[in-house]
Amino acid sequence: LPGFQIMDMGYSPDGTYQVVLAGKVTAGEKKSRSRELARDGFFVLYENRVVKDAITGLEWVAGPDKDMSWNEAKAWVQSLNLDGGDWRMPTMDELKGLYKEGKGERNMTPLLRTTGTWVWSDETTRSSLAWAFCLHDGGPGTWLISEDGSHGHRAFAVRSGGNG
Repeated sequence: LPGFQIMDMGYSPDGTYQVVLAGKVTAGEKKSRSRELARDGFFVLYENRVVKDAITGLEWVAGPDKDMSWNEAKAWVQSLNLDGGDWRMPTMDELKGLYKEGKGERNMTPLLRTTGTWVWSDETTRSSLAWAFCLHDGGPGTWLISEDGSHGHRAFAVRSGGNG
């Protein structure tokens, strides 16, 4: 293997070779983990605002708690460089995974703080509509992408989990 040195090698009676290598292995970019602040079931809130879902491994950040269009939400997510980056807008399935009827004020973990009713997804239909997920009733809806300050619409960012 490139970058490794063979330190020792031996033949076993079962016909296999045992090789001892020395070198460095990089398992992927390490994301920093800040101090844990709170837990809600399998969700963990860290002091850097990242909420980790221990079941799916997804990490979430709730965006600014203000009405925004899909374009504004997308721009916010693309500019997010928190905790090593790699953030994206969630899919509808990922948003559905947050929904737990009767859980908190918004039917999801209260660790993701928002007063909005809808969360934008990355999914679009045709050129002018985007899907959003309703936290109130757990259903989908389509809205105009360019509608400025869409009432009750918020941005969440998501990524595959880094450190456990």
